[in-house]
Amino acid sequence: MSFDQLPKLPPMLHPGADEYAERALSESRMAAENMLFVGDLPYGEDPWQALDIYVPPSVDKADRKLPVLFILHGGAWMNGFKEWMGFMAPAIASAPAILVSASYRLAPAVGMDEIVDDCFRALSWVHENITNYGGDTARIYVGGHSAGGHLAAILALRPEIMSAYATPSDLVKGCFLISATLDLSFLNSPMTDAEIRLKEALGAGAEAWSPKAFVQNARTSFYLNWGQNDFPRTVMQNKEFVRSLEQQGVPVSWDEIPGHDHFSVHLASGASDSAWAKRVITSLTTGNQ
Repeated sequence: MSFDQLPKLPPMLHPGADEYAERALSESRMAAENMLFVGDLPYGEDPWQALDIYVPPSVDKADRKLPVLFILHGGAWMNGFKEWMGFMAPAIASAPAILVSASYRLAPAVGMDEIVDDCFRALSWVHENITNYGGDTARIYVGGHSAGGHLAAILALRPEIMSAYATPSDLVKGCFLISATLDLSFLNSPMTDAEIRLKEALGAGAEAWSPKAFVQNARTSFYLNWGQNDFPRTVMQNKEFVRSLEQQGVPVSWDEIPGHDHFSVHLASGASDSAWAKRVITSLTTGNQ
């Protein structure tokens, strides 16, 4: 699916999401035009099982082994495209580093088990193939926004699953989350129309994939970022997750960005001088936050 051939998706759950998606697509298109861009690489047979690679244009591929950020889009697991994430690539390229953005099958066509499976499969593809694009398999990091942050956290917190995909259990060297959903227990008793719709789309058992339940498995560092005016549940979950990681002795840092909401905080991360970009670039280049 190119930028000009994206399928129509169902209405967004939250006010402001449509405007966010339009801007993210526009800025991602510009990034693809100004970088070494390889799009729609399949990691499976379904059209949704594909990824895009953004490579810094000013570095000779023959002379580099660059860190890699594998990033996942949001959209409440029912919406969204990998093309929403490319606007982050120029900031990441300044590290220099490679950005890989993956799509995954969406609910209600599939449930959470299949969505998670897609993410592991895509990450496995990166491990097997990224050296062809100048990437370093010893420096692969994961990240995501909103629902994509949830999925990235699962990749970082379930290393025992990696072996099923012929992937090293210690593949993920760091996890960078933006306004991530970290506790799905609200699906057990949905209160709002949006929550009811989400529960129906994901099906039974989705709450079993709550990152909160797997904090004890953390073996890598985390950085969490959210907006001061984010969804109240998102703010609460992220603060609780930070505390849980700290209690486990896991290296964790975080930023609550003043004046930003769930969508604007993600768009702001595309700026090279944003708190998110600075933290992530430091980690990609030094291995420290």
